[in-house]
Amino acid sequence: MPEFLKKSVKIVKKGEPWKVLVVDDEPDVHAITSVIARDIVFLNRSVRIYSAYSEKEAREILTSVPDVALAMIDVVMEKDNSGLELVRFIREELRNNRIRLVIRTGQPGFAPPRDIISKYDINDYREKAELSGSALFTLIVAKLREYNDFVILDKQRILLSQLGSLTSMVVNLATESDFTRFVEEIFTSVSKILDVEARILHTSIDKEEYTASRKPSWLSPAQNTQEEFVFSIRTSIDNYIKFNVQFSCSLDDSFKKILDVFISELVTRIENDVISKDLVESLYKVVYIISEVTEARSLETGEHVRRVGTATKILAEALGINDEELPLLEIAAMLHDVGKIGIPDSILLKPSRLLDEEFEIMKQHTFIGYNILSTVDHPLFKMASLVALYHHENWDGTGYPKGLKGKDIPLYARIVGLMDVYDALLSNRIYRPAWEEEDVLKYIKENAGKKFDPTIIEIFKKNYDEIRNLYLSGF
Repeated sequence: MPEFLKKSVKIVKKGEPWKVLVVDDEPDVHAITSVIARDIVFLNRSVRIYSAYSEKEAREILTSVPDVALAMIDVVMEKDNSGLELVRFIREELRNNRIRLVIRTGQPGFAPPRDIISKYDINDYREKAELSGSALFTLIVAKLREYNDFVILDKQRILLSQLGSLTSMVVNLATESDFTRFVEEIFTSVSKILDVEARILHTSIDKEEYTASRKPSWLSPAQNTQEEFVFSIRTSIDNYIKFNVQFSCSLDDSFKKILDVFISELVTRIENDVISKDLVESLYKVVYIISEVTEARSLETGEHVRRVGTATKILAEALGINDEELPLLEIAAMLHDVGKIGIPDSILLKPSRLLDEEFEIMKQHTFIGYNILSTVDHPLFKMASLVALYHHENWDGTGYPKGLKGKDIPLYARIVGLMDVYDALLSNRIYRPAWEEEDVLKYIKENAGKKFDPTIIEIFKKNYDEIRNLYLSGF
């Protein structure tokens, strides 16, 4: 008996058998193919033969049996071109590009090789006479290898696409449960694409263990029947989670590399986001303290600047301003009156209307704020310096300090200017009591196109319920 027909006792058969379809109206062809395929083991998987004796039977099998790797098809069966019609059915109607198709004919005159190969999407053409036992063995293994490579490439493409779409969810992660659900969603998708089971475990760890396990790694048990993927994520400035993803079987190295790269980049991105959010939150608190000190000089509270900041963010988001700029604009808006720190108490705390010369001094708080904030070379402070300088400019050019008009006034300053006036009129001031809400809204409406940008006024109206809730909630 030839060596390739001898049963191997060294290879352990594992996993789903490879599915091979033989389509031929000659029983001997099925018998010989079954004998040859009986002891083939490729990548630790045996071969299972499906037999069809006509085009019709083959169609039924292909429609009901998934993941057939190879079909060896005779051309002449119930019709002279039955095999070729079957090829067309597989590629065009079933849209199956994975399965490897081999034309195997005993009548090459009915199907000249060059014509068939050029006209039909097949992967090989063989005459039955040339397929000895050894040649048939080689053919089957070669086509299974092609199929396996094709499947891996296809799964790689799907995996990369799916993982890429999931990265957009990172910006919405806030709580520890958000992160665990996100990771579970990632590996649920991975397991479906790769046809494996994935069990996900997670535990809270300290900073030292996070530093040691931050880089993804693979652990293989001694029996080599499954693999474990380990990595850690920083969920907040002081909290860390370690994930152990246990796969039911070993993964192809190409999939491991994709997961390595994706998770490494994801861990880095999440950590950067966490640190960035913490810095913004810390900066927010510092700015709030500074603003509260400034406002306290005029016997007002820091809640004014906090409300102006939050309301500005609401309007800016509705106007379509970039999400990355929104938290910076919120903080910048809180600094709009920081220049008041340089205004004398006699003017800042005067309980009556300011004289003209006193008002000219009061106007200087815009320049003072700009000079303070513009000394820092950072996008936040560049934004804040322009808001401080121009938030008293009017749409019709009657404002100060430079009398800018219309869209010459920076958009950020136009938004803050509206919210500053709205909040100030609703609040008690040393020189007057708070206005009624109805009177404030009437004033804003009357000044659309004069003091305020009319487009921003329209956005203000559409989002007024959300802004009003800041005050109803005691914010």
